[in-house]
Amino acid sequence: MATIRTKSKSSSGQAQIPNPSLSVKRITIVEVAKAARVGTMTVSRALNRPEMVSADLRKRILKTVEDLGYIPNRVAGGLASGTAKAISVIVPTLNHPVYVPFLEGLYSLLPQEGYQILLGTNEYQLDAEENLIATLLGWQPDAIVIAGVDHSLRTRNMLAQARVPVIEIMDLTEVPIDMNIGFSHEQVGIATANFLADRGYRHIAYAGMLSQLDLRGAKRMKSFVTTLKRRKLGHYIVSNDKPSSIGVGKTLMVDLLEKHPQVDAVFFANDDLAAGALFECQRRKIRVPKDIAIVGFNDSEIASQVNPALTTVSTPRFEMGRLAADMLLRRLRGTRVDSARIDIGFRIVEREST
Repeated sequence: MATIRTKSKSSSGQAQIPNPSLSVKRITIVEVAKAARVGTMTVSRALNRPEMVSADLRKRILKTVEDLGYIPNRVAGGLASGTAKAISVIVPTLNHPVYVPFLEGLYSLLPQEGYQILLGTNEYQLDAEENLIATLLGWQPDAIVIAGVDHSLRTRNMLAQARVPVIEIMDLTEVPIDMNIGFSHEQVGIATANFLADRGYRHIAYAGMLSQLDLRGAKRMKSFVTTLKRRKLGHYIVSNDKPSSIGVGKTLMVDLLEKHPQVDAVFFANDDLAAGALFECQRRKIRVPKDIAIVGFNDSEIASQVNPALTTVSTPRFEMGRLAADMLLRRLRGTRVDSARIDIGFRIVEREST
């Protein structure tokens, strides 16, 4: 059996660089300094204030950093400088790409200013959101972006006391924790119900998923059904407790056709569900929109690419992300934000499915 021996000095008398794979502990700045034969302050300056270190010395230190796989402790650095250059973002899920445009909007501005994004999901659960907030705050982020305006009391208290900018997105509230950018889901439900009613549909359904957890979807559903009742139209609801997918859309349409065959129009909680329903109608030779109209939500790419193309509610998610990033940067620079609450609006995009 071979024996591996390590030495602190090479035959030339120089310090040997330790193999990081042999250690379970994080490489420290002290080890970098020792291997590079300089002081820890010099290493810190080479990484953070390179103009204070000669080019040759900085090159040697950076080579040592690379060889060791050293990663600076951003939490400690943030505590010392007052900024971690990190922004925490919490969205409900990554099961479907609805939040991708919003994240692209954030990334269009934040990295240029040196900020990185710490992304987490709460899977539509308030207790999971609460635990995630507590964890992320422990990393001393410079700001927090969180989807929705409905939170547990502890979450609201933690965010209110965090002393960092907070933006609630994708919904509106009269009492934001700090800043708020979104649109009214109640108004989406009202507008969509009136849209279908004005086009002559008389037996109209709402189809969604996670009805007990997706609070924004529940707001749309409630105002949608209330508006249909006010107009004295037939109104029906089908739901599924599984995460959103095209397959779940198919299941919802099957359920709807079996329970309420008289339905002539359906508003789905998102475009993936609407697309799955459309495919099921095509399998059954049900004509869309002649036999049944279909409306989606979000105006995802699939809405315009299926045939017939889906009527849907367009929400400006990229613009929301970019605006949120701009507001955060203003606050982080100490610049005044014109309005702490912004209704970014929505619009119904009429296509061939209605």
